[in-house]
Amino acid sequence: MITKIKEAAESVGITAVITNSTEKIEVQLNRITSQADLPIMLVSWDMDIKMTFNEHGFLDNPTVDVVCLLMGKPEDTTKDEAESMATEMHYLYMQFVQNLRGLLSPTLTNYAGEPLSAVGSKLVPKHGAGKHAGILGRFTMAAPVKNC
Repeated sequence: MITKIKEAAESVGITAVITNSTEKIEVQLNRITSQADLPIMLVSWDMDIKMTFNEHGFLDNPTVDVVCLLMGKPEDTTKDEAESMATEMHYLYMQFVQNLRGLLSPTLTNYAGEPLSAVGSKLVPKHGAGKHAGILGRFTMAAPVKNC
């Protein structure tokens, strides 16, 4: 599942990094970003995975709740530039989830629902000491399963 997220991000020009949960997000964002890495998507390592069994006793495709922060850096710190960058990241996020959906569909064997659901985002015009701008995204994705 993490591989598919990174692959979908890379396909639209995003650097995806899985974060750890022991450090503040601002510390991780400021440490790993340089202009060459932007736009960057920090994906929370704390993913909730839900599993169910079907009528035959096999695991259905699990669903995974994902939270991510997709950020760019405006050229200056004006309100208009920050809002413009956040809007640009919103449109890039839409391309990312569309590509992720396409990558997930062929890998789901025991899943009748949508590969992506509960997709949403919140504009974040200024985030962290580096004044990054972007979106806070959330989605639920279906993950592949290997039945024994």
